[in-house]
Amino acid sequence: MNTITISSKGQLVIPAPIRKQAKIKSGDQYAASYNKKTGEIKLKPTATIDEQADRFSSFIKPGTPPLENASQYYAQRKPRTSR
Repeated sequence: MNTITISSKGQLVIPAPIRKQAKIKSGDQYAASYNKKTGEIKLKPTATIDEQADRFSSFIKPGTPPLENASQYYAQRKPRTSR
């Protein structure tokens, strides 16, 4: 297990083996959360707008024109039928 020491400024250094495994590089941003029950602190990478767009672009059919807003998308969408 790797040990992390907190500085007097509240800063911490993630050990190199963990950074390499998690592919963490300088400048990356993470959201932090604390679980009071377990005492765990979790870090979750925050995605940039471009990363989010890349992630969702796989759901769009090739040749689909870009939408100007979400209202336009929902207006064109066929309503779902309940089962």
